[in-house]
Amino acid sequence: MRHTYDTKITGAISGHFLIDLYTPILPVILPLLITNMGLSYFLAGLVVTVFNVVSSVTQPFIGLYGDRTGKWVSVPLCVLIGSVGISLSVLANIYLIVLFLVGGAAVGHALFHPSAMALVHKLSPPAKKGLYNSIFTTSGSISYSLGPMIAGFFITFGGMPSVAWMMVPGIVGAAWIYRNDRRTGTVEPIKKEPVEKKQVHGKYWWIPAGLVVTVCALRAWAYVGVITYLPTLLLLWYHGIDTFTVSVIITAMLFTGVFGQVAGGYLSDRFGRKKVLVLGFLCAIPCFCLIFLSTRWSMYAGIMLYSFFACFCYVTSVTMTQDLLPGSVGFASGLTLGLSMGIGGVGAALIGWVADVMGSLPNAMFLLIIPTILCPILALFIKYSDKPAAAAEE
Repeated sequence: MRHTYDTKITGAISGHFLIDLYTPILPVILPLLITNMGLSYFLAGLVVTVFNVVSSVTQPFIGLYGDRTGKWVSVPLCVLIGSVGISLSVLANIYLIVLFLVGGAAVGHALFHPSAMALVHKLSPPAKKGLYNSIFTTSGSISYSLGPMIAGFFITFGGMPSVAWMMVPGIVGAAWIYRNDRRTGTVEPIKKEPVEKKQVHGKYWWIPAGLVVTVCALRAWAYVGVITYLPTLLLLWYHGIDTFTVSVIITAMLFTGVFGQVAGGYLSDRFGRKKVLVLGFLCAIPCFCLIFLSTRWSMYAGIMLYSFFACFCYVTSVTMTQDLLPGSVGFASGLTLGLSMGIGGVGAALIGWVADVMGSLPNAMFLLIIPTILCPILALFIKYSDKPAAAAEE
């Protein structure tokens, strides 16, 4: 039975790697859409907005429906929809068709994350849920880091239409996951457990869960804001840094965050999730300041360390929300993986508006220190049993 569970988990992790490979393609092709289709910046940006809203904000509701009914969309189908939709959008020459394909791909993403995360949570060993969650989220983070580079390679050597070939890994991967699922058979339906839920949910269960989600949203606001505007900051405000160097810095930053996710999941299992969450957020504050209050190597160190600790806290907060909402794993995953990230994206846009008003991108970005400081303060007030999972199992 353990072999069957591990095979299912491997399929969910592989699916996460594949489906998130396509997410960052949109920013890469936007300049070409503007040139080839004569789009305004607003219409071009609307493509990304449609994807983010549909794929992120709808996840909690999809997760809630799955928790209540036990019905989930299959992982391979989600991977197929998400990969094909975005890949085919580069072939469309009509704006509404582009929006339709991108919106369809977003539906695949929205359906995938709560379903796959609920599967991983149910089938992973109790003492290793944090580690398995970190591996799941990390698989998507790795492919998210690789996606722009792969799309850029296709565009450089074959033009924008050649990006459509990127659908091949998604189709092949979906077929492989489907084949393994058929060979291993089915497992018990993933549904809520009323007994466990009564033991944990109190009258005001929504307060600690809401605090974790709020912390997730604040973390996403700061982190997404830094990722969004850091290339512009380095290129236009710091002289002597070329485009290639900036791309190396961003790639290194994203991969440093991957290591942070794994470390956070592992340590949260050993020492307790709340302790790890508060400690990680506290360490992120001075690292964030280094980015804007120093230059060159110390600034680069601040970028890497900030990414490490921001992602270090991310997977821990995801697992905490699942622990606080037993029997509602899909809803909890939708809140942390979807809604909070969507809110973070809106916050990043707000920073752009502030930069226009202030006339200074560095000063506007430094305001992100506010949500960064609020994160550990709010985390201290989360009512959560901080007993390590390994000890709890004994």
